[in-house]
Order: sequence, then structure tokens, then C-alpha cells
Amino acid sequence: MHVLARIHVEADARPSLPVWAWVALGGTALGLGDLAFAALYWFLHSSLAPIRIPQSIAGWVLGAADARAGGAATAFAGAALYCAIVGAMVAGYLKLTAWRPALHAHVAFAGIVYGLAMYALLFRIVLPVFAASSSHAAMPLSWTVACLAAYAGIGVGCALIARMQAARDR
Repeated sequence: MHVLARIHVEADARPSLPVWAWVALGGTALGLGDLAFAALYWFLHSSLAPIRIPQSIAGWVLGAADARAGGAATAFAGAALYCAIVGAMVAGYLKLTAWRPALHAHVAFAGIVYGLAMYALLFRIVLPVFAASSSHAAMPLSWTVACLAAYAGIGVGCALIARMQAARDR
């Protein structure tokens, strides 16, 4: 067997990651990336300490005062919660593409639409109804635009993960 043919066969013999691993790794990577983006934005915009970003997410469950008082522990809990939420977004897109495999051909468009839909679901429906703490203060327009762009990116990330997972499972 030719050396290159053997390499190709060995590459195809790699075991595929289980779906839960795609969800966990994708949710963690995309979630931490988004948290870093938000921390950078608010640090540059208002000199806000980066720890406050995941603490504010923990505040969705604990309330704002308790989340801030919890220090690094609530920041870690908020980061874990957000990665789990983004992991659920990855899982949702994987289910969507299992139902509509043609979406794999439209990663950018389908991903952007999915990401914007997830933004609307999370920040316009779920959090206003269920969060223990939610700010009614108006956010700067630049933050809203940045969030929409970030969620479009998360959606494209979900679409790429789904396409990679589907390709590995063939």
C-alpha cells in the first residue's frame, strides 16, 4: 500500500467524537469566546472588571447582589452556566441539522439566522421572564450591535460544529 494511501485510511479510521463531546466542547469554546468578547467590550467601554461579566450571568439565577458578593466562585458558576447555555445552542443546531441536513450547505446564512434567533430567545424571552435579576437599564446601542454580531458568530460556530460532526460520522 502506498504511504499516502495508508495515511488516508488511518485518518478515516479515527473514532468519531460522541455527540455529547461536540456539544460540550463546542459550548465551552463558543461560550468562553463570547465571555472574553463581552469582558473586553465592557472593560474598554466602562472600565468594568472582567470578573463582573460571568458574575452578572450568575446573577440570572442568584440575583445581582449575591452574584457580586460571591467573588470568583460565582464568576466560575456564571461562566459554567453560560457555557452550558451555549452548549444547548450547539445541541439545538445539531438536532436541527439532523432534521434538515440541507442546512450544512448554507453554514454562513443558516448559522447567522440561528444565532440571531438564539439571541432573541435568550435575551428577549427567557431572561426577562425567568431571571432572578435583570437590569431594566438601557444598554448602549453599540452593545446591542456587538451582541447581535457575537450571536451571529455563535450561530456560525454552531453550524460549523454540526457540519464537522456530520462529516466525521459519514
